[in-house]
Amino acid sequence: MSEKVAKKARKRGLKTWSAFGNLGRRPTEYEILTHNMNHTTGEIPLEMGPDVHGNAWLREHRDSMPLREIAWDDFRDPDTLTYGSYVASQDDQETYIEYLLEQFDSEGYDEKLNDEQIALLRNAITPTRYVGHAQQMLSAYLQQLAVSSYVANCAAFQTADQLRRVQTIAYRTTQLKLAHPEKGFATGEKSDWTDKPLWQPIREAFEWALVEFDWDRAFVVTNLVVKPIADRLFLSEAGLQLARIGARLDSLIAENLYNDSERSRRWSAELVTFVTKADQAHLATLQSYLDDWVERGEAMIEAGAALLASPSGRDADTIAADVRKDWHGSLVAVGLSATR
Repeated sequence: MSEKVAKKARKRGLKTWSAFGNLGRRPTEYEILTHNMNHTTGEIPLEMGPDVHGNAWLREHRDSMPLREIAWDDFRDPDTLTYGSYVASQDDQETYIEYLLEQFDSEGYDEKLNDEQIALLRNAITPTRYVGHAQQMLSAYLQQLAVSSYVANCAAFQTADQLRRVQTIAYRTTQLKLAHPEKGFATGEKSDWTDKPLWQPIREAFEWALVEFDWDRAFVVTNLVVKPIADRLFLSEAGLQLARIGARLDSLIAENLYNDSERSRRWSAELVTFVTKADQAHLATLQSYLDDWVERGEAMIEAGAALLASPSGRDADTIAADVRKDWHGSLVAVGLSATR
C-alpha cells in the first residue's frame, strides 16, 4: 500500500481487521486464527442445493434449535487454543507419557503387578478404550455442526484428546497382554463392553447420546453429562484408586489424561455462561435437556463406581458419592441442577 493510499485510509477510518467490527483493539493471535472460519453458517451452509441431505440436516438439527439471537462469534475459549498451541502442548504431554512408559518398562512394572492390580486394570481400565472412542465420535459431531468456528475449534481439540486417550489405553492394553497373556487383555474387553452387567448403563448412555442429533441437546448430553461423569470415573477416580493399590504407572497416566478433561470442562462451562448471558431463558432450555438425562447419569455413576471398587482401595459408595458431588457441583456453578 502506497503512503498516499495509507494516509487516505487512515483519514477515512478504515480498519485492517474489519471482519471483527468495532472491536476497539487489535485482535489477538487466537482471534485472528479462529474468527469466522466456519463455512457452514450461511443461508445455504454447504455449496450444494438447499435440499441436499447435508443442508437439510443442518437446518433441522442446528439452525432450528431454540437457542436464538446469540452472537456466537463473540464466544471465546478460556484457554485460547489454536492448532499450533494445542499441538505444542500435547507434544509435551506425550513426551511425558513416553517417558513414564519407558521408565516403568525398564523396571519390569507389568510383570510385578499383583492380582488386585491386574483385576482393576482388566475390569475397569482397559475396556475404557470403548468409552474414549464413543466420546471421540460425540465430540466430532459437536465440531461438525458447531455454530461458530470458536466453538468448533474447542470441539475439534476435544475430539483429538479422545484419540490420544484411545491410543494410550490401547498401547497399555497391549503391554499388559504381553505380560499377562492369560488374563484376557485385548481379547475380553469387547464382550465386557457389550455384555457385562456393570458396563451396560455406561454403554447404553453413550449409545443414546450418539443419537442426540440436535446440536444444543448433543452439547448438553456430551459435555455436561456423559463425558464429565465418565472422565471423573475412569480418569480422576481411577487414578486415585490405582495409586491407592500401588499401580503407580497407570495412576500417573490417568492423572495426565484428566488434564484434557479439565480443559473440556472449562470451555463447556464458559459456553453455558455465554448462552445464558445472551438470554436467561436459554438456561431453562438447557435444564430441560439435562432433566431428560439425570437418570442415565446417575446409573453411569453407580455402575462405574462398582467397577472401580477394589479391596485395598475405596468402596463403591465412596467413589459414587465423590463423582456425584463433583458432577452436581459443576452444574450448579453454571446455574443448572442434576437433582430431581
